[in-house]
Amino acid sequence: MHPYSFPIPKLTAALIVGILASEFVVPNINSSEFVVPNINVMCLILGFIFLLSLLFHYKKSIYNGLIVSCLLLLLFVVLGAFGAQLHHPKTHKNHYSYFLKKDNTDTLVLCITEEMNPTAYNNRYKAKVLQINQQKSKGIILVQTPKDTAIAAYKTDDLLYLKTKIQAINSPQNPHVFSYKKYLERKGIYHLITIDSQGGSLTKKGRKSIKGMASMARNFLDNKIDKLTLNSTAQAFLKAIYLGKRSEIPEDIKVNYKNSGVLHILALSGLHVGILLKILELLLFPISRTRNGKKLRSVMIIIILWAFAFITGLSPSIVRSVTMFSCFALASGLNRQRNSINTLSISAFVMLIIHPNYVFDVGFQFSYGAVLGILVIKPILDHFWRAKHFLIKPIITLLNVSIAAQIGILPLSLYYFHQFPGLFFLANLLIIPTLTLCLWLGFFMIIFEGLKINDWLVYVFEHLIQLMNSCTKFVADLEFFLFKNITFDLYMLMLLYLIIVVFFSYITKKTFKNLLVLGSAILLLQLYVLFTFKFDTKQKFIIFQKTKHSVLGFKNGTNFEIHSTKKNNIQSSFTTDYATAKGVEKISNSSLKRFYFISDKKLLVVDSLGYFDFKAVKFNWILLRNSPKIHLEKLIETVQPELIIADGSNYRSFVKRWIKTCVNKGIKLHYTFEDGAFIYDLNHGAKEGLNDL
Repeated sequence: MHPYSFPIPKLTAALIVGILASEFVVPNINSSEFVVPNINVMCLILGFIFLLSLLFHYKKSIYNGLIVSCLLLLLFVVLGAFGAQLHHPKTHKNHYSYFLKKDNTDTLVLCITEEMNPTAYNNRYKAKVLQINQQKSKGIILVQTPKDTAIAAYKTDDLLYLKTKIQAINSPQNPHVFSYKKYLERKGIYHLITIDSQGGSLTKKGRKSIKGMASMARNFLDNKIDKLTLNSTAQAFLKAIYLGKRSEIPEDIKVNYKNSGVLHILALSGLHVGILLKILELLLFPISRTRNGKKLRSVMIIIILWAFAFITGLSPSIVRSVTMFSCFALASGLNRQRNSINTLSISAFVMLIIHPNYVFDVGFQFSYGAVLGILVIKPILDHFWRAKHFLIKPIITLLNVSIAAQIGILPLSLYYFHQFPGLFFLANLLIIPTLTLCLWLGFFMIIFEGLKINDWLVYVFEHLIQLMNSCTKFVADLEFFLFKNITFDLYMLMLLYLIIVVFFSYITKKTFKNLLVLGSAILLLQLYVLFTFKFDTKQKFIIFQKTKHSVLGFKNGTNFEIHSTKKNNIQSSFTTDYATAKGVEKISNSSLKRFYFISDKKLLVVDSLGYFDFKAVKFNWILLRNSPKIHLEKLIETVQPELIIADGSNYRSFVKRWIKTCVNKGIKLHYTFEDGAFIYDLNHGAKEGLNDL
């Protein structure tokens, strides 16, 4: 292959490799002081120039095609790393984090840039830092206001003048649970502030931005939906499918949608934009029959798609989806439909150049994984499974699309959610046509709001939502087909994608080479699972962090024993997450004991009774639980421990007093609320931190 006909998907893949390399290989710059992080950028620039010069040197000869192709790939790898470093917030020396006062309050000028989905207790916003401590600066910070205060909701483009203490975002307290801190860091957010009273801040209206105007359009649409005479559930669904606001949907309904494999319809995403694209192509089809009609139709579709993105608030997920499908609409207008994979790669390339961290975004991965699966796998399924009858054909087409998309995101689903809905195809077959009707009806309900004709539209919409909820509940209740708590890590994800790629390569081209690679990939995955999980002999002791409770865990190979004071309610989400991540096959429960022998260590549990008079026995560790009223100095003199552990069942005021005593006595105290779960590796006799796992 000539190097200048190099496929775009390979260049996009090289760009992604560069971004990942920047994250895991390039030296970390997440420091609290500015130490010339631009050194990374300068080294990448020099590497880029060096590779570019080599590329121009070797391109002169037609015999150096392989060398030029490799250099071109390396060039895009460096470009990806360079883009990731350049877009890293702390690469800029005027990032606000370099001007923070230590153990003091900071004076800030912020501009609200986005209204985030609220939590159960707080309203949340993204805010751009304009100034900190009279110093012009950059960066994004998370602002939250408790719902039980009298503070009015902020709007996009509002300016905040306040003096407050900036808080670090907490790391996860237990192993293998979702890290909200890492999630926000991917979005360039490293700190948060909580505004719990109006007295500490001043709010002014700032200059209107495009996002501010889009937010106004979104709020206008939100108010229009509130005026509709819909029941609460139908109204919540209309806000979800048009505005991406699913916080008002009852939790049990969201669980049903998740377990039936159609949770994506509750978030404004690529599915909704894809349906809108197909509707627009159908409605504007007559225009394509005129001279230059295809180009005109593509322009009109792109304008309407971006208008839809604008009135729904220009959320990151919808912007990504509209960008992707705009590329497809443009390719259709230019008669480039056959290069659909190249079109998909171009859209991904453009977005990753603008926002390299999109590659870590779960929504980005799922959107492109699903579309890529449809583009690559659906034609193969169509070849083997076709229907000639005009009534059956749409059903088979929808099934093929659903199966292809699900295969495209299967490894991602297992990696992030550790479950697989076996009846996803049935749920999609029932839900997607209904969702399409709901999108149409929602549009007309908003247009005809207040008119008599809207009454029967509301009636039909409510019954369609009820039908969707009944279908998802029916599928979700078939628990036999829902596979939960599947152990699946990053290496298994990569191996499964390799198996999928090689399998469909073998289906299309049945050669011995493809069969050999497929068999090798399957064997490699099996060996990895066997030696990593099935033959696991590692032993660990964990004291988990749980507020108001004490939970201890003993992992012995594939067995996991949980000790707690509440025997009937021991298993929590964090113990389930840990067991799933470690490939545990058997979980047993037991009541908490007073003494434990953990390898070469002896553990004494001191509870609210405060009994510890064991002069004849020396304990290495002491676990303080349930706020015992003890004289800690006497306890230390009597037991002479190496380490004292306080879990989440204790009052914080007690722990603060214990910490002072331990400092005076020269003994380490591990507080799970601040230091995270206590983890001890019995195989190596060493304490582990959460970052060591």
